[in-house]
Amino acid sequence: MFSSSRGIRVITLVLAVNLVGGCASAAVNNAGNGSNGGPSSSPTPTISYETAPLTGVQYQTGTNSYLAGPVVMGKIDNSPEARPQLALSKADIVIDEMVEGGLTRFLAIWHSQMPAEFGPIRSVRPMDPDLATAFGGVISYSGGQKPFVNAMRATGIYNADETSEVGKGTMERVTNRVAPHNLFVKAQNMQASHLKLGAPKPAFSFAADAANSSAGFFGKDVTDVKAQFPAATALWTWNGKAFARTQDGKIHTDALDGKQLTAQNVLVLRVAVDRSFRDPRYGFVPKTLLEGTGKGTVFSDGKAIDVTWTKTSAKNYVKLTDSSGAEIKLAPGNTWFELVPSDVGKVTVDYVTKATATGSTSSPSPKK
Repeated sequence: MFSSSRGIRVITLVLAVNLVGGCASAAVNNAGNGSNGGPSSSPTPTISYETAPLTGVQYQTGTNSYLAGPVVMGKIDNSPEARPQLALSKADIVIDEMVEGGLTRFLAIWHSQMPAEFGPIRSVRPMDPDLATAFGGVISYSGGQKPFVNAMRATGIYNADETSEVGKGTMERVTNRVAPHNLFVKAQNMQASHLKLGAPKPAFSFAADAANSSAGFFGKDVTDVKAQFPAATALWTWNGKAFARTQDGKIHTDALDGKQLTAQNVLVLRVAVDRSFRDPRYGFVPKTLLEGTGKGTVFSDGKAIDVTWTKTSAKNYVKLTDSSGAEIKLAPGNTWFELVPSDVGKVTVDYVTKATATGSTSSPSPKK
C-alpha cells in the first residue's frame, strides 16, 4: 500500500587493516610478499547488505532468511478482551482502522521479523482487500461477511482461515484465552509453507537514519499525537527513541514481552468512510476509503511533517509527499498507520513550545 523508489541495496565496506609495529609488520611483509617487500596481493574482504523492503533496516546478506519470503498478514482484534495482543511489536507495519461502533481493529504485516505466533485474529472487513493487496503474500483472518470474504479471495493473496489451515500446523485455538479471542497464527510455519509467493515490493522511501528522515530533518518537534475514533483513542508519545503507544488511556503492551508498543514512524491519515453496507444484526459496517488523495501527518524522530497521501488503486502502495511535492522519507524501522475518519474522528498534535523546551510545567498547545 505504500511507495518507494529504492529496492534492495548492496553496500560494500572495504576493510583495510594497518598493522603497526616492527615484528608484526615484518611478519606480514615476509609472509605476503616474499623477499622483495612489495605490496600485498591479498584480496580485500567485503561485506554486503540487503534492505528490508517494509522497514528500510539493513541486514548482512544471508543473515535474515525471512526477507526472501512473503509477508504474513493478520486481521488483529483490538477489543479490550483481546489485549495484550501477541507479537505486534515484531510487525513491520500495523494499520489501525475503524470498524462497527467506532471501535478499531488492526491489519498487521509481518515480514523482516517473523514471530513464532501472533494473534488473536478476527474477521475481515470491507476495506481490508484495498489495504492488503499491494503486499501480496498471505492474509489470515477468522472469517467474515460473505461479500467481504469474496472480495479478499478475489485479490489473489493466499487466504488463510481456520477452515483452510486445519491440520497444517499454521493456526491454532490457544487454551489460555477465551473464544473468540483465542485464534492464533503460527507465523513462521505459515511463511515457510508459502515461500513461492516471494517477497513484497519496497513500500516506502527510507532515509539512512531517523535524523535524516523528512520529519526528522524538516519537521517540528512534538511531544505526542492523539488519534481519536468514536469509541477508541490511540495516543503516541515521544520517549526520546520512539513513539510509545497508549490505547484508551492505558499503556498498550505486547504479550510477547510485556513491554509497551512503540513505532519509529507514525502516519496519521485523514480518510473518508463509506457506510453504504448495512448488516441486519450489527448495522452499518464502515469502509475506510484509502484510494484517491487526502491529508495527513508523518511523525518520525520526535518530529512531525504534514503530508499529502495518494493511492491510485488497490494494487499500488500509498505515496506520501510534502508541500513541495517531494516524496517523504521515513526513518528506518517499523511503521504504524492511524486511519482517522475525517467526519467522526479527531487528531490532536502537541508541539514542543519554547516553554516546554526549557522545562516549564505548562501544557503544550494543541495545534491540529
